[in-house]
Amino acid sequence: MRIKGAHRLSLKLAAPAALAVAMMASGAVAWAGGDSGGDLNSEVQQLQQEVQELKGEVATLKTEQTVAVPAAGTKSPTIGEQVGSIGKDLGDIKTNLSTNLGVHIHGLVDATYEFNFNQPKTAPPGAPNGRVNQLHVFDLDANSFDLQQGNIHIDRTTDGGVGFVTDINFGEVANVLSTATHYSNAFTIGTQNIDLTQAFMTYTLPVGQGVNFSLGRFVTLLGEETIPTWNAGDFNVSRDFIFGYAIPFTHTGLRAQYSFNSYVGATLGVNNGWDDVSDNNDGKSIEGQLSLNSGSLMSENQSLAFTLSGIWGAENAGHGNTHRWVIDPILTYHTPIAGLQLIDEFVYGQDNGNDLVTPLPVSQAGAAPSPFAVTDPSWTGDAGYIVYDYTDNLEFALRGEWFRDANGARTGLRQTLGEVTGTVNYKIPAVTGLLARLEYRHDESSAKPFFTNAGINPLTGTPYQTIAGQNTVMGDVVYSF
Repeated sequence: MRIKGAHRLSLKLAAPAALAVAMMASGAVAWAGGDSGGDLNSEVQQLQQEVQELKGEVATLKTEQTVAVPAAGTKSPTIGEQVGSIGKDLGDIKTNLSTNLGVHIHGLVDATYEFNFNQPKTAPPGAPNGRVNQLHVFDLDANSFDLQQGNIHIDRTTDGGVGFVTDINFGEVANVLSTATHYSNAFTIGTQNIDLTQAFMTYTLPVGQGVNFSLGRFVTLLGEETIPTWNAGDFNVSRDFIFGYAIPFTHTGLRAQYSFNSYVGATLGVNNGWDDVSDNNDGKSIEGQLSLNSGSLMSENQSLAFTLSGIWGAENAGHGNTHRWVIDPILTYHTPIAGLQLIDEFVYGQDNGNDLVTPLPVSQAGAAPSPFAVTDPSWTGDAGYIVYDYTDNLEFALRGEWFRDANGARTGLRQTLGEVTGTVNYKIPAVTGLLARLEYRHDESSAKPFFTNAGINPLTGTPYQTIAGQNTVMGDVVYSF
């Protein structure tokens, strides 16, 4: 910029010098040739006028080269304004991708801190991950800051064409999901697991209202609670026992969904089974869901929705002569009270033809559990939610749950569990997509599965003390875009 400006300035300054030379040349010609004085004066006046015009242009050019001083009282942009500007730039990029390619990119980052009042020592001294919240799903690290989830969501939707959906997760969510699939659908960067939680193609067959097909890996139909994505989360920070132990996380297979009208829909699919990326036996699993909603049949301020989901199939590795099945009805009622909704989920599951050996409950501190054999183990549970949106930015959620693992088929211990969880959710007004949450949770068991600060006996590997209850408090910040 500076070089170009100097070049322009030198051209402007050269013009007056050229005019001066012309004036002298004109004077010399007049002297030699005897031209009249009137003609000479006229030429001199014209040249003087042109010089004045050139001086004005030079002054204007100098003004353009001068950096303006900010006006008094001008404020620097705030952090919120800078974030908003970055968000606008990102929004422009997303808009261009959406408009030109039909591709949408979203994501979230979820960071937590959780304190366990038991201060559990769950590993021998010096071992990593020495404090763990027993029977929690994603919020495993006690008394620690944690990256609970990072998520990148990419999808492409088209009218009548082939689309796709992908969800890539890292953090504790990726660690848990990778373990569930025996790391068959995950890769690592350093020590961090990266899980390809969803990756499926979509196609809408133009029959009736349109049959929507999905082929690949996708999250399960079962359960009120979910693996969060940028636009779908849960009312509470921690997941309930049903989500963690009663139902699968994901499936790999083929799924078809059809809406008969605005009130009734159905989904049917076939897949490799519970969290199996590749089938580990000679049988497949069948999944299905029937969804009903009141639509406009009820008053404007209330609605009723019901889903009945289920899965049945071979789940034992190596053979398909045993079958696991689960039924999972969920009822959601948006009450006439603005912002208040009530939800209830019931679940029942069973492993038919499966002989399971599980330990008995620990009868006293430090006692080793004894084996117990059972045929056709089963599990059942129920979770109820009261959710109240006080304002558009402030929400209160209360969850109560019991889960009976009578045979220890799901938790590894014969027990009945209960939990009560209260959560406050607050959307930060200054930054779009920023959510802060605070949660208190109490867990209780008919057995004694919860560790204390007493630690682990290094000789036996068993805890010095276990108790029936566990209390945790968690702070959580989520940014989604």
